[in-house]
Amino acid sequence: MYEQLSKYILDCIAVNDEQLRTILSYFHPLSLKKKEIVASIGQPARRMYFVNKGCLRVCFIKNDGSEVTRRFAFENAFSTSLVSFISGKPLTEYTQAVEPTELLYISRNDFYYLLEQIPAWEKFYRSYLEHAYVTNTNRLQSFITLDATERYQLLLNEHPQIVLRLPNKLVANYLNISQEALSRLKAKR
Repeated sequence: MYEQLSKYILDCIAVNDEQLRTILSYFHPLSLKKKEIVASIGQPARRMYFVNKGCLRVCFIKNDGSEVTRRFAFENAFSTSLVSFISGKPLTEYTQAVEPTELLYISRNDFYYLLEQIPAWEKFYRSYLEHAYVTNTNRLQSFITLDATERYQLLLNEHPQIVLRLPNKLVANYLNISQEALSRLKAKR
């Protein structure tokens, strides 16, 4: 269960065997059923998750009650609501398993403890933050500068697993288009 996480960490930073064992000792397994929520609106983000198998969806709710999917995390990806994780403030979004999901998680306190104990963990965190910043900025830019067809094509090019694995309802929500519009885009391909 820890092999994927070990590989992910070692691909990001250089640590010796003892340091890796220490890091891994702070991660705990968690199995989720489809649609199970692991982080709820109003609670602070107390965990960072690594997806071994399955998919997480990070979502917020608009004033009209409709859901908006901010991101998906598939296998070999970390996920948390960074604003809350960093600030300690209550979540304004929730995290849900889209399918049966196997996770490894680390508590916020343990994550920050590792930052103090293992210098390379800071490099890991910086890499994670930089990736999150670039991803979020690119996503925002796509909503501002691209039409629905271009956003769908970009999604197919960069993250085909979203289209291939997830229901049309979630894909359309992620693209901020109707299911009917998504069906038309798929039919054109």
